[in-house]
Amino acid sequence: MKTYFKVIRNLALITGVLLASGCASNHMDSDNEHAARNRGAVGGAILGATMGALAGDAELAAKGAAAGAAVGGVSGSMKDLDDSRQSERTDSIADGMKKDNRSDAEKRVAELEAEIRIQELEQQLAEMEEQDNNDKAS
Repeated sequence: MKTYFKVIRNLALITGVLLASGCASNHMDSDNEHAARNRGAVGGAILGATMGALAGDAELAAKGAAAGAAVGGVSGSMKDLDDSRQSERTDSIADGMKKDNRSDAEKRVAELEAEIRIQELEQQLAEMEEQDNNDKAS
């Protein structure tokens, strides 16, 4: 009966340490580029330790925690890599949209069209002012 309580105490201690280290870590926030790996490792370790605790074997709990941490860390790293690649794609697309990809001839045509439009608007304004002056004089 004493060994049973030792096993339960050890399992509770291992689980408590894993939970405390996972919850207290500042490496789980979204600013950390390895946050998914860290969350996966902690989650896997907790899951492995819990499975070992349910089996009632402290050694199995420790091995389960180590295996769970490794598997969780690898899967989290894969998510970090995918997030990084997606971020790079988004940045590339945004940079491409910011650039003016027109040729010099196209830019010059746009400038000339703008100048012509300004002249047309100035002419319309002058005609309107002349019409107002004619209406006031009559």
